[in-house]
Amino acid sequence: MKHRYQFIPLQLFLKFVDVILGVVIGLPLIAYIFVKSMFKKKSHFLQKKMLVLDMAYTFEMVKKRQLHQAIIARDLDGYFKHVWSVHLCATVISQENTEETFGKMTITSFSPKHTIIEGKIGRFRALKKLPLTNFLLAQWNICLYLYRLIKNQSISVIRAGEPYYQGLIGLALARGNGIPCVFRIPINYDLFYQVSGDMAWPRLFRKRWIEKLIDHYTLKRADLVAGANQDCFNFALNNGARKEYATVFRYGNLIHRAHFKPPDKRPKAEDALRELGLFNKKFSITISRLEKLKQIDDVLRVLAEIRKCGMNLSALIVGDGRMKPDLAKMAELLGIADNVIFAGNRNQEWIASVLPYASVVISPFMGRALTEATLSGVPVAAYDIEWQSEVIKTGVTGELVKYRDWKAMADSAIKLLKDSKYAKRMGFNARKTVLDMMDPVKLNQHEKNEYEKLFKRYKVDIRGG
Repeated sequence: MKHRYQFIPLQLFLKFVDVILGVVIGLPLIAYIFVKSMFKKKSHFLQKKMLVLDMAYTFEMVKKRQLHQAIIARDLDGYFKHVWSVHLCATVISQENTEETFGKMTITSFSPKHTIIEGKIGRFRALKKLPLTNFLLAQWNICLYLYRLIKNQSISVIRAGEPYYQGLIGLALARGNGIPCVFRIPINYDLFYQVSGDMAWPRLFRKRWIEKLIDHYTLKRADLVAGANQDCFNFALNNGARKEYATVFRYGNLIHRAHFKPPDKRPKAEDALRELGLFNKKFSITISRLEKLKQIDDVLRVLAEIRKCGMNLSALIVGDGRMKPDLAKMAELLGIADNVIFAGNRNQEWIASVLPYASVVISPFMGRALTEATLSGVPVAAYDIEWQSEVIKTGVTGELVKYRDWKAMADSAIKLLKDSKYAKRMGFNARKTVLDMMDPVKLNQHEKNEYEKLFKRYKVDIRGG
C-alpha cells in the first residue's frame, strides 16, 4: 500500500506540468484558429484541388471495410485534379501496433488523384505521460503542414466533416489561404445529444454549451454548408448556416458499387450464411454501430416479441461498438441469445451479398447503412427518426413507426413477414426510390454545380480548371 502512494505526488506533478505546457502551447493555437477564421485573405491563382478534413474513418478502417468509394468519390469523377483526405488524429482509435500511436503524421498515396494524411494522438512517444502537451504538439505539427500544403499545391477549397474541431481548423486554414470553406454535416448533433446524451467532442470541449457556441460560430462563417440529408440540412439552418449558401449532399456517390447491383445479380452468400448458422433460416438484419444512440437494444426487444408470436426468426446484427457486451447480456436475459448473431464489422461486398437473404430489415436508427439496406430490395421496418422518414413511408416503401415504440416495430415486422406480396412490393418500391434519390451520377453533378457557384461567388481564380 505504501508503494502505491509513493507515485501520487509524481502523477500530480506530471498532470500540473501537462496543464501548464498545454496552456503555453494551446493558447497560441487557439488564437491562431480564431483569428484566421475571422478574416478573409485574397486568394491567388488556384487549381481545382480540395483538402478534406474527415475523422469518420482511419485508413486502416477504409481498407478493412472496403470503404474506398467514400474516398474516391471526393474528386467527383475528375472534377478535382487531386484531393487530400486528412484525419487530424487517427491514432485516437486504438492501434494494433502501439508503436505507431505517437510520432510524425503519415502520408499515403491512395490513388493517382488521392492522398491520405493521418495525424497522431501525440507527437513524441517520450511525452506520452503528458497527453495534453503531446496532443497539442501533434496538432500544431499537422496544421502547419496543411497550411503550407494548401499554399504550395494551390488548393482551391477546404471541406470539413463537422462544425466543431474540424470546422474551426478548416475555417482557419481556409481564411489564412484566401479560399472557401465547405462543411458537410453527417449528423444532426442536437438530436445526437438529445437521444444519447453524448457530445461530439466530449474530451476536448467538455460542456455542451461550449459546442453550441462553436457550431453557431462556424456555421455562420462557412461559405457552403451541405447536409448529408434533409434532417442534417435543417440542423445546420437552425444553428446559423445561411440558407442561400446551404444544400444537401446525399450519400449515394459514397456507397460501394456492390450495393447498386440488382439483388439477384449479386454473388451468392451461402457459405457466409453457413458460417453464421443462418443457412436456410429466416432472419432480420440490422447494420449499425453498437452505440447507445443507435438503440440496438430495441432490435432485441422486437425479436423477442416476434418469437413470442410463434415465428421462428433470428436477428443478424452487423457492426461493432461499446454496447456489444450489454447487448449480449440482454439477449441472454430475454432468452434469445441463441437467435442473435453479432457478426462484427464486415466489408461491403460481404454485406451486399448477405443482405438479399434477409427477410426483413429492422432499422432503429441507421444512417448510410439504410441506403445499403433498401438497395437490397428487402422490406424495412424503421423508426421515425432523423432521415429515415425521407426513405421509408408506411404502405409505400416500408413500415415507419413512432421512435422507440418497439412493440409497433415488432407488429410492422410481423406484417412484413406474414404478407410476402406486401413485403416484396415494399422492398421493390424502396429500392426504386433510393436508386433515384442516391443516383451517383446525379449527385456528382449536383456537387459540381454547387462548387462552381461557390468559386464564382468567392471570386476564386481557377487556372487550368
